[in-house]
Amino acid sequence: MKSYGSSRRYVAVCAIVMILGLLVSAAANPAVHAQFEPASVAVPADSNCILHPEGNQDPNESIHIYADEDGVARFLAVRPKLPNSVERLALDCTNASKRTKTYSVDLRSEATFKSRPFDASRTTLAVRPALTGDPRRFTLEELVKAGYGLRPDPTQNPDAYQTWLAAASVPVYKLRSDQTLVWFPISRQRYLDRVEDPAESVHKKPSVGWTGVVLYGSFQKKATSAETISYGASSATLVVPKLTPGPIASATIWNGLDNVFQAIVDVNTTATVASFGIHHQTFDKHSGHTDTAGTRFTPATGDHISIEEWYCNAKGDLNLNGGYECTNMVDITQHTQWECDKAGSSDCPSYKLNAGYLGNGKLGWQTEFIIEDDSKHDGEWPIFSPVTMHGSADVIKGNGTKGGGRFVSMNYGSLSDPKVILLTDNNASNRHLHITLQSGAVKWVRTKCGPKAKWDANRGSCVPKT
Repeated sequence: MKSYGSSRRYVAVCAIVMILGLLVSAAANPAVHAQFEPASVAVPADSNCILHPEGNQDPNESIHIYADEDGVARFLAVRPKLPNSVERLALDCTNASKRTKTYSVDLRSEATFKSRPFDASRTTLAVRPALTGDPRRFTLEELVKAGYGLRPDPTQNPDAYQTWLAAASVPVYKLRSDQTLVWFPISRQRYLDRVEDPAESVHKKPSVGWTGVVLYGSFQKKATSAETISYGASSATLVVPKLTPGPIASATIWNGLDNVFQAIVDVNTTATVASFGIHHQTFDKHSGHTDTAGTRFTPATGDHISIEEWYCNAKGDLNLNGGYECTNMVDITQHTQWECDKAGSSDCPSYKLNAGYLGNGKLGWQTEFIIEDDSKHDGEWPIFSPVTMHGSADVIKGNGTKGGGRFVSMNYGSLSDPKVILLTDNNASNRHLHITLQSGAVKWVRTKCGPKAKWDANRGSCVPKT
């Protein structure tokens, strides 16, 4: 029998061994224990910045940060809790006058992680008031003119209507585009071809770079443009996901029409820092032109984002042959709106289409709900929590200015689109995005196959190794 002293020494030795084992394990797998927390630095509101570990300007370890309208640069960072952790960052900023300044960011300081909610009182942003009374008493044109976007039909598409109503029922600050923002990713498959018409209503197709859902079954080209049935508008809602430190990776989460224009939530991560953003982009195949625009605002994890795109005229009214593209993004949580639906807007003008786009059957042939890989190192996805995007489209006859259309969605009973493509993840990676259709939505979940399984891109899931 051991003496009491021997037993105590034995327990102490075991405890030391366990602690050392945990430290070694943590050092070997820092991403398991590291967590992002909201961080920020006060900088001039017109600043464009690059954030990187102090003394390390490797572009692969850097991310671009824009100062928000209220004069704060917001990002995510990891507190230094492990040996060899990054303790200080450098934020290299250039303002509109081309003056540069570097800000030292101390990740050991509580001040760096102090809560700094977006403060619109420090801006000159205009306010769009909350919509009051019965929203159905207004015409669609009146709602668009007042800044409330397209109202979904409350009978045909009640879920989309409730989401629209939630965004319209709160006062929001109207964000402005800033043409000095230049670091947005360009879609890797800017000209997605029209798909063949498979027999089944839901068709899986392996895809590199793009994952998600494409609706295309409602398009019907007829003899004249007045008879052709098209997707005139598309809308989506999502919750900004939680990010986890991991690979150097970038992704965009977006809703678009015809792969001609897209409204986008940006995601960028490294092992130490991460960031979100919003922007939109449009392509003009006839002139080879690609245009992107962004705004000085940073969404946060957990924010509810509402997105709309539609073909419009110069006033923003739904019109497939109106010659313009309109977008409207609302961060319902932070009460901000980026409304780009008037040709003459000084805050965010709608984008003018090339005349070669107009004509029978040239527009409105599909709508997309996508997460895209924009990483410098192909195949890597940021590590994010599951993303569910609810989405639907307004199917119109002719130019959509007369009479009502109908709404279609993903896997939603009688409202289901007759043809849906699931673009399954075919990236060269050991972690993939598993995609499923939900009730009126598409869901992405990061997954890694077990040692006895492998990824099958044709199925979009892990299957047993043979």
